Amino acid sequence: MKKNLVLISCLSLLLILGGCSNNNSMQPTNENQTSQDNSKDVNVPIQATIDQNNVDVKKETDSKSISSTESAKKSPNEQEVKDKNNDSQKTTKVNSIVKLYNGTYFDDRRFGDNVLKNYCEIAISNVTNTSFDFTIYEVNTLYGKTESKKVIFLKNTAVFTGDGTKAVFHGKNYTLNFTFPNKHNSYPVVTDIEISGFHPLEGKTYVNNGIPGHEFG
Repeated sequence: MKKNLVLISCLSLLLILGGCSNNNSMQPTNENQTSQDNSKDVNVPIQATIDQNNVDVKKETDSKSISSTESAKKSPNEQEVKDKNNDSQKTTKVNSIVKLYNGTYFDDRRFGDNVLKNYCEIAISNVTNTSFDFTIYEVNTLYGKTESKKVIFLKNTAVFTGDGTKAVFHGKNYTLNFTFPNKHNSYPVVTDIEISGFHPLEGKTYVNNGIPGHEFG
């Protein structure tokens, strides 16, 4: 009987020791699992932050690219004068006495042996009894031939004033005064134009030598 009790006690002790051993061996696994789970939880917001930063950088790059493209598109127009008639400046229109023709009036320094590298031209259009449209170009030449031609003052409208032998354009930024000297004895036909108020044209005469009956050159 005593032997049986001793045997049972030994078996019970072995079972208890075995259970403790199993619990101890499983504990690190649970801790490792918890550590891995925590690591995953930490990595998720970090990865999300990295992804968001990448998106923000891409948006900023795209924005700069668009801004640069728009700037490049605008650059060629920066040299053009975009003035408009100033409605607040009331000018009394009169019927013209001079006879202005549609056509191109160019810098008269082109005559003779002069070879100009650049000069201006004035295109006259839509002439009426009281007004006309004008556009100013800059022409660049190479070896006496036209290399390029660009607008430097966009189309606007001038009106005849005073006694009908002058004209004016009142813009928001510029006021251009047109006079029509009779340098080629063609009066009242306008073969010559002088313009003040726009620096590239100051002090020069612009001529049209292709008017029927008033050709010269």
